[in-house]
Amino acid sequence: MAWRTGWLVSLLVMGVGCGGPLPGEEDEPPASSEDLLTPRDAQCSLPSSDSTKRVKTILPPSQIGIPRFAEAPNGFVKFKGQLYFAVNFEDGQRALWKSNGTEAGTTHIQGFPATDGRFTRPLASLAAGPTRLFFQVPDLTHGNELWVSDGTTAGTRLVKDLTPGTVGSTLSHLTALGDRLVFFKEIYDSATVQTRYELWTSDGTAAGTARIRDFGWGREVSVKDAAEGGALRFFVLGPDGVGTVLWKTDGTPAGSIPVKTLTSSEDAFIWDIQTRDSVSLFVMREHTGLQELWKSDGMSSGTVRLASFGPTRVARLVGRLGSWVYVAVTSLSSQYMVLYRVPLSGGNPTPVVSLPNDYASLGEAFPSIEETSSVPGGTKLYFSVSIGSEGPAPRDTQLWVTDGSAAGTLLLRRPLSLSDEYRSPVVAVQDDLVFFSAFEGETLGIEPWVSDGTPEKTRKLKDISHTGVTGSSYPRDFFRLGSRVYFSAYDDTLAGQLWSTVLRCTGETP
Repeated sequence: MAWRTGWLVSLLVMGVGCGGPLPGEEDEPPASSEDLLTPRDAQCSLPSSDSTKRVKTILPPSQIGIPRFAEAPNGFVKFKGQLYFAVNFEDGQRALWKSNGTEAGTTHIQGFPATDGRFTRPLASLAAGPTRLFFQVPDLTHGNELWVSDGTTAGTRLVKDLTPGTVGSTLSHLTALGDRLVFFKEIYDSATVQTRYELWTSDGTAAGTARIRDFGWGREVSVKDAAEGGALRFFVLGPDGVGTVLWKTDGTPAGSIPVKTLTSSEDAFIWDIQTRDSVSLFVMREHTGLQELWKSDGMSSGTVRLASFGPTRVARLVGRLGSWVYVAVTSLSSQYMVLYRVPLSGGNPTPVVSLPNDYASLGEAFPSIEETSSVPGGTKLYFSVSIGSEGPAPRDTQLWVTDGSAAGTLLLRRPLSLSDEYRSPVVAVQDDLVFFSAFEGETLGIEPWVSDGTPEKTRKLKDISHTGVTGSSYPRDFFRLGSRVYFSAYDDTLAGQLWSTVLRCTGETP
C-alpha cells in the first residue's frame, strides 16, 4: 500500500500538483456544514462476502466464451416493490423477469422468440410507473415495438405497432412520468443519412399512444436527458440559426415546449447532465471549444450559464454538494485534472485541488471522468478517472471521493478496470457506501468491490470468478432495492447471472 500513501501525501503537500498551488486555494475553506444536506437513509455497514450470493441461475453457459462479452441480467428497475429486469439470451431469445431476492421468488414473466437469431435486438429501456412497466422488445409479427406490463404474464402486451409490419421501430428516451410514458421514435433515411425525431406519449393503450411533435429532418436529439417534476428535459440540436435548445415535455402537446436557446451554433455538444431538487446541471461544449457549466429549473429565466472554461481545457460535471457544483477540468497541454467548485447561485469558479498524474510527461496521458455517483443530500461525490494512452486501453484508472475540500479529496482504489471493453461501474447506495469493480492483476482479475469512502475500508466484496475458473466476474449494474444491492456477474456457471448482497442497516427513516 506504499503507492497509495505516497499519492495522498503528494496530493496534500503539493495541493494542485504540477505548477504549484492554484491562486486562492490556500484561503478557500471547504464547503461549510450549512451548505451540505444530511441524508435520511438508514446507515448501512460494509456488506460481507458471506452475504453476497447468486440469486438464481438464469442463463445457460455462454457460447461466446468471453466473460466480458457474455450476456447477463440487466436494465434493473423497481416496480411494485420488486426488481424487474431484462434477460437477453445469446441465441436471440428475450425475456422479462422479476425477483424479490430469493431463488424461488425470481421468476420469468414473459418470453419473446428470436427474430433475427443472435442479432435480435434486446429487450431494453425498462421504464416503471406506479402501475405500468414499459419496455421495448421485438417479436416475430411486429418487429421492435413498445410493450407494457402490469407485472404478470397475462398483463404483458404490445402497446401499439408504431411502424406497421415486421421492420419495427427505433425508440429512445423511454421515461415514465407517473403512469404515462414519453419517448422518441427515430426514423432513419439511408438516402440522406439523416434521422427524424418524433416525440410520443403513451398511457399503455393503443388509443392513448400518440405523436406529440415531429422535429423534422436536420435536427438531432441529444442522448442526454433528465426527468424532474413530472417532466422530461431534453436537448434539440439544429442547424445554424436554430442552434441548441433545451426543451421540456409533460407528455401533452401544450406542455411540450422549448425552454431556452443555449447557443445559435449547430456544433454544440452536451457532455453531462445531473438533476436534483428541480435543478438540472449540465456541461455544454460550444463550437468554439468553450466548455460551459449551466443550470436550469425548467424555466427560461432559471436557465443560466454558471461558468465557462477555455477551449484548451475539457470540463466534466462531477456533481453537487449543497450550494456548490463541482467540475473536473483537464488541461489539454499539461494533462493535469483540477477539481473546481462553482457557486450554484453564480460566481467565479474556485480551484479545490489538482489530481496527480504520474504519466503527464510520458506522452499521451489525458485524464478524463468516466463515472460519477452520489446520493441525494449526501456529503460526498464519488468519481472514477481514466488516464489515456496511445493504445486502446488506458494507462491507469482510479476511484476518488471528495467532500468538497482538498484534504477530503482521496484516492480510494487504483486501478479499476484497465480494459477498453469493460468500464468499471461506480454506484453510491448511501453517502458512505459505494459499489464498484477493481482489477487485482491477471490472476485475481476484476471483481466487485465496496468502500465506505475511506481508503482504509475499501476492499473486495467477493471473489466471484473463483480464481482459475473464469478469471474475472465483470460485475455490472449495481442497483439498490430495500436491504439488497443487486448486480450481474459472470460466475462458475460460465454465464452472467443475477447476484445480490444483503446490507446490514440500522436507524432507517420511514
